[in-house]
Amino acid sequence: MKCCASKAKTMEQSYRWYILFPNHHQGLRLNRALKQQGIKSQIAPTPREASVSCGISLIVDEGDLERIYKLIDEIGVAIDKVVKLPVKTDWKYRGI
Repeated sequence: MKCCASKAKTMEQSYRWYILFPNHHQGLRLNRALKQQGIKSQIAPTPREASVSCGISLIVDEGDLERIYKLIDEIGVAIDKVVKLPVKTDWKYRGI
């Protein structure tokens, strides 16, 4: 039975939460505010699965979302949406 339980754990899907913005200025503004509040975030390219536009997004922890939404309202940052996407594990290099 231990065998099956360990396989189930390795098969669990990992996710990341992305905050998307109408422009990079809004993303940088929120990133700065999050850092000042001690909330972790990482600037990343916007995944194609989330939007066809080129731009930046912030990767944040799910546990911080409530605080982040409050901060967004407080400072008036414009966001497009918040999306949950699976972590990619099968990256392949695409040549030119």
